[in-house]
Amino acid sequence: MTHIAGDYLPRLPEGNRPIYVRIADAIEQDIDEGVLPGGSRLPPMRNLAFDIGVTIGTISRAYNLIAERGLVVGEVGRGTYVRGKEAAPSPLPAPFRPSQHPVFDLGESSESVMNLDTTSAIHTGQAKIIAEQFADIAANHSHMHMLTDYVPGIPASWREAGSLLLSRPGYTPSPDTVIATNGAHAGIMAVIMTLTAPGERIVFETATYASIARSAALAGRRIVEAPMDEDGILPDAFEKLCARQHPKLLYLMPSLNNPTLARLPSERREKIAEICRRYSVWIIEDAVYAPLSGDDEPPLASLCPELTFHVASMSKTVSASLRAGWIACPPGHAGRVQPAHRMFSGGGSYPMKELASRLVLSGEAERILHKARAVIGRRHALLCKALGEFDLRSNPNCPFAWLMLPEPWRSGPFREAVLQRGIMIAQEDDFKPARSDTTFHAVRIAFAAQYDDERYGEAFAVIADVLQSGVAGHTSVI
Repeated sequence: MTHIAGDYLPRLPEGNRPIYVRIADAIEQDIDEGVLPGGSRLPPMRNLAFDIGVTIGTISRAYNLIAERGLVVGEVGRGTYVRGKEAAPSPLPAPFRPSQHPVFDLGESSESVMNLDTTSAIHTGQAKIIAEQFADIAANHSHMHMLTDYVPGIPASWREAGSLLLSRPGYTPSPDTVIATNGAHAGIMAVIMTLTAPGERIVFETATYASIARSAALAGRRIVEAPMDEDGILPDAFEKLCARQHPKLLYLMPSLNNPTLARLPSERREKIAEICRRYSVWIIEDAVYAPLSGDDEPPLASLCPELTFHVASMSKTVSASLRAGWIACPPGHAGRVQPAHRMFSGGGSYPMKELASRLVLSGEAERILHKARAVIGRRHALLCKALGEFDLRSNPNCPFAWLMLPEPWRSGPFREAVLQRGIMIAQEDDFKPARSDTTFHAVRIAFAAQYDDERYGEAFAVIADVLQSGVAGHTSVI
């Protein structure tokens, strides 16, 4: 395989377009002119960033752009190589090109920080599969008008896909109870708007996916916190809340809590189901991380089907941009939640829902998940190598970890100290459903973004270095 000279430098064209686009255009021109023949290895991103005088993030975006154009291929651990003519993929419909259409640019400042605060689906090459399926839907579907019209109803195939995606060990919801949603968040809010009225109480754990709680509060619902430990919500404390405050609904992530990674034991699930049944409390069981958690315990939906709305989506396993989710509803409630979802979200997108359903029913979603687990496993090993000596709550199948901070660190100052080193993580207040006196002294470190293993290893080492430096090493702490 041909290797290019280490001093290769693309000739950047003039113009006011984003610099990563100009870098990609220059590399494409060199490939077209034979300066970079098939099999040539592009310079490491760090080296090229130094030579041009830009951030590594800028070079990463440029390399991603030329990969999307089908000009190069990345090989994990080896680098980025120019495709040979014989390896060129079959052309897709003509893409939007930066030279013809405006490019949305976040700006250079955003690229100077490595984002360890996202848990969206791992990139494993599924973009090509998604593009092919989109092209097939647009070209071959018998109901072409659905590409430009509102969605009048839910096809049986969408319900079947939802039933398959929502199934857990010992639990397979009937397709008749399943509705399709614009992702988990929109679906959960539709359930909340259907079952509760302004002023009524909703229970959340003290650390949770707080965006739901804040959305519910914005809609006039009252937020109540239930104490939890390393295994999740405490049933006895929850029962006291039910007896004293009479909540209408409980929101839980029993398979894998975000951010603490707590997995609710089966005996607690049984107790929670019994308490909710006794006090007539509805349950929203958020299972978006269930496929990644390795959880094989019976879901709450199987223990208390008459009260539980079991929710899942593809945002953590296949693609966050598809905005595709499903809810298995208690008997008789799908017909109530579906119109609420339509009114609350404005309706669904036929191409998105059809694409998501195809991915599930064809088995592609499961294959993508299998590849994602392999990537997560590698990054998890790097994390444990760098931070294993600290109190780290992690799961080799989960794309984030919960780091308990040693004395004298607190989560806010620690997050700022890490940010000063060019890395963004999430602190505990990001996961509190309301103002609270509960303190964890913890941060969440995610590793789902599209960086190579080397950069992740370096970032984890930086976090370890900040931990060891102590507060004295953080100049903004007084």
